[in-house]
Amino acid sequence: MNTYYLFPGKAAAFKEETIISTLLGSCVAVALHDPTTGIGGLNHYLLPEVMPNETPNTRYGQFAIPFLIDECVRLGANRSKLQAKIYGGGNVISVSQLGDGIGKRNIEVAEQMLKAASIPILERNVAGESARTIKLNTSTFDVLHNSANSTGAEKTPVDVSGFRPLTIAKNVKVLIVDDSATVRTLFTNIFSKNGLEVVGAAADAYQARELILQKKPDVMTLDIEMPKMSGVMFLEKIMKHHPIPVVMVSSLASTGEAALKSLELGAVEFVHKPSQFDPVVLKDLAGLLIDKVRAAASVNVLKKLKEAPPPIAIRPPTSAPKRKAAELKIIVAGGNAGSADALEKFVKGLAADTPPVVVSCSTVANFATAFVSKLKLGAKVTPVVGKDGDFLRMGHVYFIPAEHHGKIATTPQGPQLKIFKGAPVASQLPSSDVLFQSAAASYNKGVYAVLLGGFGSDGVNGLTDVQKLGGASVVQTPDEAQFPYGPQKAIELGVADEVLNADSIASHLMQYRNQNLY
Repeated sequence: MNTYYLFPGKAAAFKEETIISTLLGSCVAVALHDPTTGIGGLNHYLLPEVMPNETPNTRYGQFAIPFLIDECVRLGANRSKLQAKIYGGGNVISVSQLGDGIGKRNIEVAEQMLKAASIPILERNVAGESARTIKLNTSTFDVLHNSANSTGAEKTPVDVSGFRPLTIAKNVKVLIVDDSATVRTLFTNIFSKNGLEVVGAAADAYQARELILQKKPDVMTLDIEMPKMSGVMFLEKIMKHHPIPVVMVSSLASTGEAALKSLELGAVEFVHKPSQFDPVVLKDLAGLLIDKVRAAASVNVLKKLKEAPPPIAIRPPTSAPKRKAAELKIIVAGGNAGSADALEKFVKGLAADTPPVVVSCSTVANFATAFVSKLKLGAKVTPVVGKDGDFLRMGHVYFIPAEHHGKIATTPQGPQLKIFKGAPVASQLPSSDVLFQSAAASYNKGVYAVLLGGFGSDGVNGLTDVQKLGGASVVQTPDEAQFPYGPQKAIELGVADEVLNADSIASHLMQYRNQNLY
C-alpha cells in the first residue's frame, strides 16, 4: 500500500489505496471520500481565508476545500456522493504562531464550506488542547487519529512539518583561539553575557590543542591568521584527530581562498572580526557571533538525529494547485550555515539561458570572490560578485557581497540590483528575507525563490511574501541540510511549494520556467 505524508498547506487525493498522514496543531484537515469509486483525499490548511491582494493557495481553507473537491472529481469521484470528516483546530502552540483563535476559525470555515457544497460530515474530531496525528485510508475512508500530546497549550510547541523536531544545543562550552588579546577579551565578554560558557582562550594552536584535550569544548572559534601555525593548518589537524564544530574568524583583508578552504576542511561557519570597536558594530557582531556559535554547537546533535531512521516516509507530491505561471523574471536563492555545498550543486545545475539569479548567503558572502572562481569551473552560467546598480542579465548568477544587503528593483531596462549597508536582519548579513521580499514586491508571480539550509528563520518571511504574491517557493529537503532550521520552518508555515534535494532544484526550475501551468 502507498503512503504519503501531507505537508502543512497542501492537499492530495488518490485513486489507488493510499495512507495519507499528517500532524495537526491549530490547523484543520478535511478528509473527502466517494464510497462508490473509493477515491479519497485530505487537505491540511493553516488559515481560514485568503487576505486581499494575496494569491489563493491551499494554505487557506477557503481555497483548500474547493481544491480538494475538484481534485477528487478530476480523479473520477462523483461530486454528489462525496462524504467528509473534519479534524484538528486545537488550541495548541505551534511553531507557526498564527494567532489567537485560528483553530476555531479554521473549523468554522470547514463547516460552512462543506455545508454550502452539500457534502455530509460523517465525523468531527476538532478543537481541544492537543495536537492530532491523522492517518487516512483513501480507499476505505478509515481514519486513525491520535492525540500527539496531552500537555496543554502552555507546553511544548508542536512541529507539524513531518521531519524531526529541531534541536538547539544548550549549555554550550566555547574555546576561543585568537592571537589578539583584545579579541579574546571581546569574545569572552560576548559569550559570557549571552549564556555561553567560555572554557578557555588560547593565543596559538599549541595552547589550543592542550585546552581541547583538557576542557573538551563543544565549539571552537578559530582565527585564520595566527603565529606558529595558521588557523587553516590547525583546523586540518583538529579535524583528523579531535573533530569538533569550528567557527572560523578573520579580518576582511584575509577572506578568500583560506576561508573557502576552511569550510572544505569541515569548519561550520565564518565570522568577520570587526575593524572598529564602536558600540553599533559590536552589537551587530555579538548577535551574529552568538547565533553562529549556537548553530555550530548543534551540529553534533543534528548529525546524531540524522543517523536515526526517519519517523515518516515522505514521497513526492502527485498533485498541486494549478495556477497560471507568469513569465519568470527573477530567481532568488538564500541560505546560511552549511549551505555552500547545496548552493554549488544548484548553480552548477543551471542552464546557460537561465533568467538572472541573485544569491544572498551570509556564509558564502564572506569569501564570495573565491567561491565565484570555484563555480566557474563546470558551471554553464556566469557567476559574479554583484555590484550596486548592476542590471541583471540572463545566464548570470549575482552573489551579494559581505556586510551588505541586496534588493531587486524594477527599471525600464529590467531588474536591477541594489547593494547597500545595513544592520543584520534575522541575524544575517546579507539577509535572504531582504532579498526575497524585494523580489516579491517587484515581480510578484515572476519570482522563483529557493531557500537552502541555514540556522535560524532568515528567508522564511521572504518566502511567505513570495507565495502570497504568486511566485514559486522551494526549500531544500531538511533531512539533507546540515542545518534544516530555515527550510523546516517554511514547511511548518505551509509556505514551501516544493521540498527538494539540492541537486534536483535546478531541473525543477527549468521545468517551472518552460511549462504553461504549474
